[in-house]
Amino acid sequence: MPELDTPEQALAYLAQISPNRRFRVTPFAMGWVCSPILGAEQNTLSKRVGLAKLVIDSTTGVVTQYPSWPASRVAQTYTAARRHGTPPAGRQIYPPRWRITIQRTREDSATIDYEMTAVSLTNPAELNQEHPLTINKRTYRHEPRDPLSNVAMSQAEWSSRQNRGTWPEYATTEF
Repeated sequence: MPELDTPEQALAYLAQISPNRRFRVTPFAMGWVCSPILGAEQNTLSKRVGLAKLVIDSTTGVVTQYPSWPASRVAQTYTAARRHGTPPAGRQIYPPRWRITIQRTREDSATIDYEMTAVSLTNPAELNQEHPLTINKRTYRHEPRDPLSNVAMSQAEWSSRQNRGTWPEYATTEF
């Protein structure tokens, strides 16, 4: 677990996760609220609206993403959740909670089938999942439609776009 006691330590930690972004960090009782700093060319009202805030928990190192709420609201919401033992309202973005792997099993001109394996990276671990995933190549509709399959489909679709329409035989992503 990294030390996250100073603004410099929090910024160094964020640089490992997102090396191309700069942040302003604000301390609060449970850690740090992190606000993205826009460059001069990005600093327009339309670019500032909707910028997500991050929370770094200084005890666990978990980074949670929140909407573009004021830093004080993010800190209050996170603190209340931790004190009540409930999950934070935001979404954990680091460290990854799942490793998802797809392996192509069949392909024709209209659809592609994969065997999807999702391995929990949390402690305690959630139940791993393994099942077929079928994607319509034209519409990107897929079955099943659970959250982990959605991520797997997005990874496969992104890979196919990067490879000019060639769908991956094998791919892995973490989130």
